[in-house]
Amino acid sequence: MYGKTLAAALLGAALTLPALALADAPMIKSIDVETSLNDLSNAEAAAYWKSLDTDLETAIAAQLVGRLGDEGMDIKIDMNEVALASFFQSAVGSAESTMSGTVNVIDLNNNTNFNTFDLTVTMAQALPMMPPGTDITVIPPTSDEVYAGMVAAFAAAVVERIDG
Repeated sequence: MYGKTLAAALLGAALTLPALALADAPMIKSIDVETSLNDLSNAEAAAYWKSLDTDLETAIAAQLVGRLGDEGMDIKIDMNEVALASFFQSAVGSAESTMSGTVNVIDLNNNTNFNTFDLTVTMAQALPMMPPGTDITVIPPTSDEVYAGMVAAFAAAVVERIDG
């Protein structure tokens, strides 16, 4: 009897905690990412990251499901740099795949609720976001896996900083 009561209590707590965490999390009204051609460090990056704005907005929104609404904070991101590097360039220290931007979080209903921070994500941070078994020694930096991993890592870092 005691075991069933404890199991029910644990299950109830497990189901309630995410709801409580969501209730304390700030609502988000809009997400806007802007990347200019000057932010792309090389021609390869410019050709490859052409839909970065939309893809990053979508990735951030996916992390904020249940928190998007007509009221809340505006997230504005100005990408400062996007660069691609091969594994060998990274290994010898001549270049590294990075995404950098300045994130502004503004709540127009509460002028004291704002935050601005610079954020940089590297290939090392994107590795856990790539499919299991991805071998970065052979995968080209322009692969779909690298792109998706970098975008997902940046989106996760933005949400973590906002919630942190």
